[in-house]
Amino acid sequence: MKLGKYIERTVKAILLAPLTLIRYGTLRPNRVKLRDCDNWIYINPKDRRAIKKFVRDPIRKRISPPLCFWRDFLAKLEPGVAIDIGVNYGECIFGTRYPINTKVFGFEANPSIAPLLQKSRIAHHDAERITIIEGLVSDTNAEDVEFYADPTWSGTGSAISSLNVSNNIVTSHIPSRRIDSVIPRNQVDNASLLFKMDIEGYESIAFEGFWETIDAAKLVIGFVEFDTTYIREAGSSPEEYFSKLADRFDIYYLSSSYTKTLVPVLSLDELPVSRASDKRVHTDLLLSTRNSKQSDWLPKQWSISDR
Repeated sequence: MKLGKYIERTVKAILLAPLTLIRYGTLRPNRVKLRDCDNWIYINPKDRRAIKKFVRDPIRKRISPPLCFWRDFLAKLEPGVAIDIGVNYGECIFGTRYPINTKVFGFEANPSIAPLLQKSRIAHHDAERITIIEGLVSDTNAEDVEFYADPTWSGTGSAISSLNVSNNIVTSHIPSRRIDSVIPRNQVDNASLLFKMDIEGYESIAFEGFWETIDAAKLVIGFVEFDTTYIREAGSSPEEYFSKLADRFDIYYLSSSYTKTLVPVLSLDELPVSRASDKRVHTDLLLSTRNSKQSDWLPKQWSISDR
């Protein structure tokens, strides 16, 4: 880590320490509450990412773009099915309440997080309608696939070995599941479907086991991380992956999480590119069923730019 970044992180931790102690009685709590949420979420207090995202960010009144999407679009759609793919500790899936007719599914591959997810589910007010599926989301069902994760920074866990090369990496053997084999078809047929997917470059592969569920739904709205470097490391072509998404969805990228502004895009070339030498695309995409009426799915807090 660069010295400047280390100093910045240390100063923030010192400034937030008194507020953390007031709120939780300890600097490293094992359960937390997000901003504007009354649900307890259990975390590993030794996980630096969990402390940043679940302890310090809420104290700073920060709400992440995926959670903004999840809460706002859930309220607008009241979907029959909501799927959180890449749950981590449950920021989205446990960060809100659910309409009475919504069935909720969460997929998480990291086996060290799974017991904590079950504790959070049991503590949630809508526990009876939430199902946690442990394992990798993929294009095939299998019983033994490798998963790589850093116990001190859980957000980078992935099935792509080349993305996890530090000395802290722990390799686990876990099952993989197609989403189509898990979600009951009768629950999604002609219903609205909301999903969030962030699985560190494996999205292009996961969709190959998700299309049947998507095609069965009446209206589908999704929020997906899109990173060209990660997609290539997974062995996929960003161009081909984007084209497959465009066959089924109208595609937008999130230009501002503060103003909740979406920009429509028709091709990969229209996505914002990093200023770094690798010209990487790293952004969040919002997907809506092709040619669906915006008034049917766009919350009033969000807007679509004319470019």
